[in-house]
Amino acid sequence: MLSKPERVLLLYTDRYYLVKQVYPFGLDIIANALRHHGYDVTIACPFLTGTDTETGLEEILTDTAPDVIGLGIRNLDTTMSCEPFGNFEGHGYRTFYFLPEIRCLADIIRSHAPGIPVIVGGGGFTISPAAILKELGLEYGVVGEGEIPLLQFLEAFPDQKKIAEIPGMVLRQGDNFQISSRSAYAFPKALAPMKREKRFNYAYETAGLPVQVKRGCNQHCSYCVEPQIEGGRFIFRAHDEIIRELEMISQSYDEVRKIFFVDTEFNLPDLSSCSTLIRKIIGPGLHERFRFSSQFLPNPFDAEFAELLAASGFSIILTCDSFSDPVLEKNRSSHRQRHIATTLGLCEQFGIDCTVNLIFGLPGESHATLDHTIGEMMKFPPNAFRRYEYTMGGRVYQGTPLSHFVETRGDASHIYGKKTEGFLEPCYYCSPESPMKLKAYIENALPFSADYQNHQDTDKSRSLALAYLIDQEKWEDAAIKFSVSDIDAQTFMYDYFFRKVANSGETGMAKQISQSLAEAICQNDQTARYGETLSLIQYYLSILGALP
Repeated sequence: MLSKPERVLLLYTDRYYLVKQVYPFGLDIIANALRHHGYDVTIACPFLTGTDTETGLEEILTDTAPDVIGLGIRNLDTTMSCEPFGNFEGHGYRTFYFLPEIRCLADIIRSHAPGIPVIVGGGGFTISPAAILKELGLEYGVVGEGEIPLLQFLEAFPDQKKIAEIPGMVLRQGDNFQISSRSAYAFPKALAPMKREKRFNYAYETAGLPVQVKRGCNQHCSYCVEPQIEGGRFIFRAHDEIIRELEMISQSYDEVRKIFFVDTEFNLPDLSSCSTLIRKIIGPGLHERFRFSSQFLPNPFDAEFAELLAASGFSIILTCDSFSDPVLEKNRSSHRQRHIATTLGLCEQFGIDCTVNLIFGLPGESHATLDHTIGEMMKFPPNAFRRYEYTMGGRVYQGTPLSHFVETRGDASHIYGKKTEGFLEPCYYCSPESPMKLKAYIENALPFSADYQNHQDTDKSRSLALAYLIDQEKWEDAAIKFSVSDIDAQTFMYDYFFRKVANSGETGMAKQISQSLAEAICQNDQTARYGETLSLIQYYLSILGALP
């Protein structure tokens, strides 16, 4: 008889982390819930070990000896169709596609840990669960929130009958898959993720720490998967619980300065609840401790709310999609051009930092609507508080209104990519031209650059691998990796490395990395270029009493 699982390995499979350091918040919530019930849980990223993926994952499997492995799939791709450094391309588009690498992870697990049950979950998985399990060759999955179903899976395993009865469970049955209905979700008070995963410390210190206010989305935007992932009704977390978590972060994580509220849209369904929360943030002075940001719709939004956002130091990411009312209406957006103009005017009036997100090429887009949106952008040009980010075409995901539109059309015009099972492979609707041609058209028309780009930087990837070692307090390994890195990488990571190693009490190593970097800068005659770093080194050495 098989023994009950005790050790759980949760793999963060998002290679996009090498481009943008997004903290694995969903896995953190699951790990917290399982630890609350006595399980030994490790969260690890196989792309951050500093070695090739197979060697890195094999080391993780050896170190953790898991009884169960969870694969967290946050995204299938970046949704963006004009990625200059992308790894997947077709006629008129190029993007990052992550599923082939996740399939490699599944193959490595089968090879190096045969017989260990693997369960898949995450937002990306929830979109097309059966197709993804089929693609990965795996048996188990969870759609939606994973903390309770995974706990039930661990308690039920290996009883297949009990596993099949778990709400939200996806189970292979021959050539088919059974997908059980999800249970209604409620925020568990006792299981709030009060402690964050320290091996991703670099992510939440630099990019910001995620905090959740509510789940769900009541919008019906043509391209969006959030209602599938989180449900179509709002589930609110108690404000006092949120404030308590923020106060804990303030006390326990001194270096965290940015908080990102991970709501689908912070100002939905109306301004009442979010305004009350902001006032509760201002009350104890948390707005002086943190910089807050989240995603917003242009409506609802008024002057009183704008003043409140400004007082609390909020930055907003404004989901506009288009300035064209016909395009907005066709794609089921609840706002219109007048709402965008009012909100942008209020942000400018109150000095609110605002990033405007647009999608060119959605159904209904024409050269006339493109020119209209570009003209409106010119009326609200980038400035110290406002910037634009835009993408080309709508990524077609299973279950969205856009996928239904694409599947029921009689022709394949404006479709870029293949209609694969579950729409797993990147596929875009883009009108009136291909994504690449549309991008060129817009760049030629705009006097400023605004498209959203991901820069794949090998040196930065090495730096992130170093940060991963530092966050695990593997000081010797980190020092070796630091010493063999080039000067650019060393100067990029020096401040972070010094603070962490010195605060741990390893002052000898702190002196060593400081002195060796200073010598390398001087020997290579780079004092002018790295003057600020040399000054920082001298300051830190003076604190340690180690100046020559």
